[in-house]
Amino acid sequence: EEGEDLDTTEVTSNEENPYANMSYEEKLAFASIIAKPMASEKLTKRLSKLMKKAKRNKQLSCGVKDAVKQIAKKKSPGILVLAGDVSPVDSVSHVPLLCEEHNIPYCFVPSRFDLGASMSSNLNSLCVFVKPHEDYEDLYSKCHKSVD
Repeated sequence: EEGEDLDTTEVTSNEENPYANMSYEEKLAFASIIAKPMASEKLTKRLSKLMKKAKRNKQLSCGVKDAVKQIAKKKSPGILVLAGDVSPVDSVSHVPLLCEEHNIPYCFVPSRFDLGASMSSNLNSLCVFVKPHEDYEDLYSKCHKSVD
């Protein structure tokens, strides 16, 4: 997909998810200082489920470039999920400001690896934009209410 080469890096089979066996609290230790609002453990799991359903319905935009395009140019409604452990943090620091300008709810999750895994991908992702769809309307509205 467009923009994936800049915004995600491939995890090879011998470089597995370093956070795989960590608890939610341990992952929070690696999150950036500006990663606020941070999703709770329950909301993180709910967002993960939402992203899987959105991917099946092709309502998911992966990567900073694609998410910014959906928000600023296409003015799409949705929820933005950012990884809290991005380094350097400057690569996503402008996105929350853009979300606030366009009234898009956003939140951070502790790990970019978990963000990639919830999209059923072997990539880690910095940023995911989830658009609404009637197939997962209830879950979307619960997440939207929690994030907003």
